[in-house]
Amino acid sequence: PGARMAGLGELIPLHEPVHGDRGQTGQATHNLLEQGTQGAGVTRQQGRNRQLRSLIQQYICNRDIYNKIVFWRCKVWMCLLAVVVLIITLLSAVIFGIRATPLDDEFIDPNLKIHGAPRYYIGSMRLSGGSFTPELATPQSRIFSSLANPLKTMLQQLYSKSPALGYYFVDSGVFSFSNGSIIAHYWLQFALPKEAELMIRYTLSIEVLTSVLRQHLHTAGVRRLAEVDPSSVTLQVATEEYVQSLKTGQCVFHILLQSRKQTLDSLGLVNCSRNSSNYWLVQGMSGYSIKADISSTAARSVCTDVEVATYSSWFPDIEQTVSKFSQSSHAFTSELVVSGSVLLVTFNPRAGCELSQYSITFLQVPETDCGGVLVGTNGSFVLPSFSNDHLEGINCTWNLKLEEHFRAKLIFKDFRLDGSPKTGVSCVTDYIEVDGLRFCGEHPQFCLYSNGSSLQIKYHSNQTHTKGFTVDYMATAENDVAESRCY
Repeated sequence: PGARMAGLGELIPLHEPVHGDRGQTGQATHNLLEQGTQGAGVTRQQGRNRQLRSLIQQYICNRDIYNKIVFWRCKVWMCLLAVVVLIITLLSAVIFGIRATPLDDEFIDPNLKIHGAPRYYIGSMRLSGGSFTPELATPQSRIFSSLANPLKTMLQQLYSKSPALGYYFVDSGVFSFSNGSIIAHYWLQFALPKEAELMIRYTLSIEVLTSVLRQHLHTAGVRRLAEVDPSSVTLQVATEEYVQSLKTGQCVFHILLQSRKQTLDSLGLVNCSRNSSNYWLVQGMSGYSIKADISSTAARSVCTDVEVATYSSWFPDIEQTVSKFSQSSHAFTSELVVSGSVLLVTFNPRAGCELSQYSITFLQVPETDCGGVLVGTNGSFVLPSFSNDHLEGINCTWNLKLEEHFRAKLIFKDFRLDGSPKTGVSCVTDYIEVDGLRFCGEHPQFCLYSNGSSLQIKYHSNQTHTKGFTVDYMATAENDVAESRCY
């Protein structure tokens, strides 16, 4: 055992050098790794140095390029900066210089308002504050001006500052007031370029113009100033001759009926030139209709041809026409009733004419009165719509009188009465009767010939609300009548 222990003891030292060698090896490995890490760091630092030197060289190169003189003392960077500034300037000019137009016009004639084709409109609006007074029927009165001027200013500022309409707006004004709270009547003038079809259809359409005005009136401040009901705004196209007369006051006469009857013996106006159209704006009391008796004296007749028309509003529009006829130099008397308290009478001489031979008598009659005496070689008349809530019936009679040896041809248009379309005695409650023949209901256009130079047309209705019809008539020589009926 001892020998064995001695041998074991001898073996033990043999393993100690082995541990020593392993430690030395680990230390050597650690030294090698540390040296490799230091080498890699040196390599990365060298790479960064090379990149930095490259950037510095590129910067110096670019600086030399930008500082290179192109011409005179201008360097490259100066030229580039000038190009950038120029581009920015051009973009700003385009952005702030473009003014949008509704038709994308490339060019707006600065003299358009002077040389453009004029287009006129007339309309009305109801003022919610105040009440109508007789002074408002006179454009020269102070009260008229105090109410008309703010409305005129409002219209001018609205349309002249409109981005879409300001290019074409020329002028506006208020030409009259009528009863019904207070209703203001105004006109507008625009100028059109040569190619104006699309503009009339869209930009200057009645819908656009009224929408702009109504939207403006909904503004609280404007509404307080003008006290206008936006929903009451109306507008329609008017003729140049009519609006020019309203603007200047020439050939226009305002009449306020303050009595049941008023006669004007001579229609020759001091402020109207010969052969110019005359316009008579008449208004009566609420709750009455206006009857106009128009006559001429053959002894003083110097008119060879004149057209006389009456309208149920101050807008000379086809839909508002009550009667229209052409009269030669023969003496005549025409009687017409216009439903409502507003009447427009126009005299349009087609040749040399002195209107002093004409006289008019205005009478205020019950609202349900209608009919009259029809004269002239040709003309038309209408039955207006009635509201007959508290009356038993409406009866109207028109007497058509022509020269001897002439017969009348009647053309019924827009024939819309209550009931089914019938003829004869079966028409009882709502009908028209011509030479003893009755028509009721709704009919397409048809015509009739009179049996002689005079003809009576009757209308009767028991209905609460009536509709209406339009009739054109013309004088036809007896020899030219091919048949006595044409319906």
